[in-house]
Amino acid sequence: MNALLEIIHITLLSISKAILNFSFIIVIWIIYILIKKYKKVNIYNFDNSKTTINTLIESILQGIIIGIIGSLIISIIGLPINLTYYIIFLLPLALLLSLINVRYLCFSYAASVMGVLSLIFRGQTILGISLPNININISGLIALVGILHLMEAILIYFVGADDPIPIIAKKDDQIILGHLMQKYWPIPIAMLVITSGGVSGSEVVEMPTWWPLLKDIPEEVSVYFYGLMPFVGALGYSSISFCQEPEKITKKSALRLMVYSILLIIISIFSVDNILMKIVGTILMAGMHEGMILYEQYSERINEPIYTLPNKGVRIMSIIAHGPGDIMGLKVGDIITKINGIEVISISQYRAIMKNNYTFIWMDIIRLSGQIHTMEYKAYPDGISDLRIRLLPEYPKIVYKYEGVQKIGFFHILKNKFKK
Repeated sequence: MNALLEIIHITLLSISKAILNFSFIIVIWIIYILIKKYKKVNIYNFDNSKTTINTLIESILQGIIIGIIGSLIISIIGLPINLTYYIIFLLPLALLLSLINVRYLCFSYAASVMGVLSLIFRGQTILGISLPNININISGLIALVGILHLMEAILIYFVGADDPIPIIAKKDDQIILGHLMQKYWPIPIAMLVITSGGVSGSEVVEMPTWWPLLKDIPEEVSVYFYGLMPFVGALGYSSISFCQEPEKITKKSALRLMVYSILLIIISIFSVDNILMKIVGTILMAGMHEGMILYEQYSERINEPIYTLPNKGVRIMSIIAHGPGDIMGLKVGDIITKINGIEVISISQYRAIMKNNYTFIWMDIIRLSGQIHTMEYKAYPDGISDLRIRLLPEYPKIVYKYEGVQKIGFFHILKNKFKK
């Protein structure tokens, strides 16, 4: 138990060094800019209670918490990575791949490319030409990608659906409502690294004989020790859905990502002395990740949108928290068909009805499930004319091309707006 407490203490110290690192400030600044751009897309959601700064603070706190959790997993079960010169190219390679497609910014693709290069270029001589020896700790690289995506999966599961932005698109000449989920987190990590040399006895923490799980020791190193190195990274999540509710799609995405990350960690452990497992892990890092994205896109194409413009009634697009509509129990996607017995045919008629300032309102609504409910609201003695809800417009100002949104995603949405 004392060893566990000591590990937690050392891990927290390393995390604090990462937070105080100037690169952590740089990452926060980049995320701040991305959040500001993300909020510019929010033209239909009128709930501006959460500012850019508030959103940034939430992201920082969530990133620190998940960074501590991930670092403790790395330290306690023992998933070290052998630092080599070529590892510094991981981030630049990810940035280079993002020029092809922004989703390739993920480390799973860059790590996969580096793994392939490491397997090919091993210092051999071909036709008198000496190839470079790209000495990459592939097992440690696979483990690192697995841990990073495990942290991402946890974040997506719990907060991925928070504050989705309504997106209006057109599919088969039909107005449809979707939701854009975009999250960024600065991540301070305490990486477990293998370092050659010695260390004083007072700084050593006794570990069980099974530790570390990933026993990938370089042959050329005779004297070594494991240490924690502060590292700063960033995680991001982006998804657009027209066919599923934000909560449902983020939960499904998180569970798939969790299976993917655990599988990579298991492969990394068994790949230490197995070249075949190294090859499998290198391929799966990018292959499975891309497969999950393509599956979500395919699912969106074959399924029908759930938030369509109704033939009768008006559909709720967004609701202000703690407003009258929220207190009544209205939900995004509900179709309002009647107010106080009067049929609602259009948004203009809905507004005309609400101008009566009723002191008591009852309305019939149809849920996404098809169930019909009657909701009530008392507004004695002044009456009420605004439920603090926003409705899906019949003639929206900005409409995105459905096919374009599915293919290119968030960054292109900022640039490519299509007016009806």
